[in-house]
Amino acid sequence: MNWTVKLSSKAEKYYLRLDTDIRGRIKRELVTLSEHENPLQHAQVKPLVGELRGFCRLRVGPYRVIFSLLKDEHTIAVVNIVPRGEAYR
Repeated sequence: MNWTVKLSSKAEKYYLRLDTDIRGRIKRELVTLSEHENPLQHAQVKPLVGELRGFCRLRVGPYRVIFSLLKDEHTIAVVNIVPRGEAYR
């Protein structure tokens, strides 16, 4: 069963401002992530620690997609898409 991907308004706004090539890469990775039975087992996903505990990150080149899994709704809730250097501030 596939997961549904939902972007927050902040993540969607940033996504739409990105270059079409990187947008395509992010979209492909999110589709691949949504097809996993357990998205946390995707090779580029790591759980975050500290203040961001409960969230995970998906690495797509120089960008990080910060998301949370809503297991009851079977949804991947993307809260932010940011360049690597700004991802964990």
